[in-house]
Amino acid sequence: MRTLRSRRAVLATGTAALATLMLPRLASATTPLTFQLDWKYNAQFAGLFVAEAEGLYAASDLSVQIREWSDGLNVIEAVAEGAVDMACAEQNLIIAAQAAGAPVKAVATMFRASPYGLMTVPEVALASLTDLVGKPVGVHVDGIKVMELVEGVNGITNINVVEIPYADKFDRVVSGEFAAVQCYVIDEPIGVAAKYGFELKVLRLSEYGLLSTAQTIVASERVLAEKPEAVRAFLAATFGGWARALKDKPRAAALVVERFVPEGSPYKDVAYQAPTLELLEPYVRGQGGPLGVIDAKVWAEAARLMLEYGILEALPDLSSSLALDFVV
Repeated sequence: MRTLRSRRAVLATGTAALATLMLPRLASATTPLTFQLDWKYNAQFAGLFVAEAEGLYAASDLSVQIREWSDGLNVIEAVAEGAVDMACAEQNLIIAAQAAGAPVKAVATMFRASPYGLMTVPEVALASLTDLVGKPVGVHVDGIKVMELVEGVNGITNINVVEIPYADKFDRVVSGEFAAVQCYVIDEPIGVAAKYGFELKVLRLSEYGLLSTAQTIVASERVLAEKPEAVRAFLAATFGGWARALKDKPRAAALVVERFVPEGSPYKDVAYQAPTLELLEPYVRGQGGPLGVIDAKVWAEAARLMLEYGILEALPDLSSSLALDFVV
C-alpha cells in the first residue's frame, strides 16, 4: 500500500515460450488494465513484477499498469469508482467496503493468510501466545482488535496490550519495556535483525486464529462484467509470475530491485528483498493447491471472527462477496 510503463519482454528460451503458450489468450487486441498496489514497490508484489518483466501479461494480450500506493489513497474506493480496474487489499478492508455498498468483489489472493505477527529478542520465551500472558506487548492501532481476536480464540485474557507508534518500537523491546511488538513478519524482522545483529523470535498470528487473507485481489463488478477474459488472463499471468518468483527467489529479488524499486527507497536492496521472498512463500502457497485460490469457508469464518471481535462493524452478503471463477 509509481506508475510503470509496460515492458513487453520477449521470452527467450523454449521452456519459457512453452509456458507462455499455456496462458489464456484474448481474442481481441491488447487490453489495458490498471492495478493498484496497497503498498510501495517491493518483493511482496514479486508475482506481478515478474509477470510484467518476463512478458506474461504481454503474451496474454494485456497492457498492465502497476501503480504504487501513496499516502491517503483508499485502494478499494479507487476500484469502486473506476479510477483503476483492480487492486489488492486486506480482507477486512474489502468486506467493510462491501458492507458499505461498494460494488466490488474479491477474485483471488496473493497471501492466503495475514502476515501480522509479533517479534522479540532471542532471550524472550516466545514459543506460543501463552508465553506472553501477564507481559506487556506493544501494537499499533490496527493491532488492538487483532490481539483481542487471537486472545479470544485461544482463551487468553491477560496479555497487557499497549498501543504504540511505529517509531523506534523495537528499541522498546531491547530495553525491556515490552516483551514483544507487532510486526509484518515477511519483512520487518529482516530490517530489525540487520540493525541489531541478531535473529529475532517471531510469532505468526495466522497460527493463532487470524484467518484473514492479505494482498487480496479485488475488482469492480463493472470490470468483471465488461472484461471477464482480461481478468482471467491477468490472474493466470500474475500467479504464473508468482510461481516463477518462488522457484528462483534470488533472481526474482534482483529483478524487482533493479527494474522496479525506485532509487532512494529502503527496498532498493537485494539482500533485504531476497529474504522477504523466503518469508512470504508460506503465505503465498498456503496449504497447497493452485496459487491464488480463496477458500470460501475460511473467508466466511474469518469474516465472522472479525465481526465478533470488532474489526468489522457489519458484514455484507458473504455468499456474493467473492467471484471465484476467475482463477483458472
